[in-house]
Amino acid sequence: MQGADAFLSRIGLPNATARVAGAGVSLVVLLALADLDRAKPALAAARAAVLASGDLLFVVSANLCLVVLAILALHPIGKLRLGADDEGPEFGTGSWLAMLFSAGLASGVLYWATAEPLLHAASNPFLASDASPEEAARSGLRITMFHWGIHGWGFYVLAALAIAIPVHRAGAPLRFREILAATPAATMARGLPGATLDLLAIFGTVCGVATSIGLSSSSMHATLAALFGGDARAPLEVGVQVGIIAAVAVLGIASALSGVARGIRWLSSVNAWVSVGLMFAFLLLGPSAEVLALIGSSFVDYVVSAPSLGLYVGETEAARRWQADWTLFYWAWWLAWTPFVSLFIARISRGRTIRELIVGVTLAPTAVTLVWMGLFGGTALFADRAAEGAVSRAVETDYALGLVAVIEQLASGPWATALVAVSCFLLFTWLITSLDSATLVLCELMGTAGTPSSKVFWGIAVAAVAAILLVLGGLGALQAASIVIGLPLVIVQLAAAGVLLAAALRGRL
Repeated sequence: MQGADAFLSRIGLPNATARVAGAGVSLVVLLALADLDRAKPALAAARAAVLASGDLLFVVSANLCLVVLAILALHPIGKLRLGADDEGPEFGTGSWLAMLFSAGLASGVLYWATAEPLLHAASNPFLASDASPEEAARSGLRITMFHWGIHGWGFYVLAALAIAIPVHRAGAPLRFREILAATPAATMARGLPGATLDLLAIFGTVCGVATSIGLSSSSMHATLAALFGGDARAPLEVGVQVGIIAAVAVLGIASALSGVARGIRWLSSVNAWVSVGLMFAFLLLGPSAEVLALIGSSFVDYVVSAPSLGLYVGETEAARRWQADWTLFYWAWWLAWTPFVSLFIARISRGRTIRELIVGVTLAPTAVTLVWMGLFGGTALFADRAAEGAVSRAVETDYALGLVAVIEQLASGPWATALVAVSCFLLFTWLITSLDSATLVLCELMGTAGTPSSKVFWGIAVAAVAAILLVLGGLGALQAASIVIGLPLVIVQLAAAGVLLAAALRGRL
């Protein structure tokens, strides 16, 4: 028995929580793989049921989070510091914002920024049948900004704040169960229900990050093929995709082992600066004046229409289907990522005030995301019009082809190669920051943050789940599982919102 304990501790599972989590993740994956043909349709049906039946719940939760955060930011309680009253921030503002942006967004933002505006410009419930190309472009960009805007970040911030208060002001451990620390269920959160909530967070993190890594490794086909002169539409060998995942795992684990203050902060800063460079390149090479004008008008449209879009519930069958496929899917996906991202935000926000956390995390990454979407999406819309629909045709084939198709319209020769190379680099760094942040959070959840072997184990575990399901065609099932996990997290968010609002009204937290 002692030999088994020593072995499990040596490989990174030193306590009961880590062992239960490891066994649970392994069991779920093995059961799915044992009968993948049944698992995939069953999870797809569960995903469809969650999105179809939870529409009002998701809509209410997304809006309530923002209302509660606005009240807390304006309330005098917002001056309370997350830590000792005289304690300063652990990380500088620039590094803090860079880490927020890198951890809060998956690598898919590179591809959806060019693909989604084109898809919405072609069809959405708010677009009149006789809309002009200009109106369609503004509508497509406005909806894209909405899906990547303040409502999604609101999920992260509310959960992060509910966790950060007991962690940094009361010395509680960094666990997802602390989101209910101030609720009437606080005692239960210390027992089996709390452990269940932490396990839910572990499963959500593993499923969400593994899915993103697996899908993004497939999406690398377009950029890698364009970089090395291959056919972007040809199937990518599975071995190459597994190699990409392995490279991400090695670099992500190395970053996690170096700690937040070194690896994760440094990589996030590099990621942020390279992203800015790519944005400027697109701006200079594209129709700058037209894109900037479209960004401005679409941003105003987004600000004006965000409340009505946030409260929208489809009335016709076609509108409800569109909403389930897009808006509700986004809300569920943001929620599935909430345990991971909220814990990471709470971890790096020690020393910030409640107001700084709310305003900084809600507005700053949202603003950068909207500019990013406006610039890349606007450039894609104009490039598509100039190329007589070439970019749209590429996106309809595979959304990941949109970025390369836009680059082909902007530049040729060495300039095009350089842009594709930078895109490849950014995709890797986003995947790496997702993996290293997820590894850190998983180890915090299991109380093994100071155990290097645990970081190695969980970094390998997430990458292995992605690789195994990629090889066997199970990534769609894993993505569906992530969406299903989003439903119970809505209830948790609503409970946290009620607690924080009640605390503000009482004047204390």
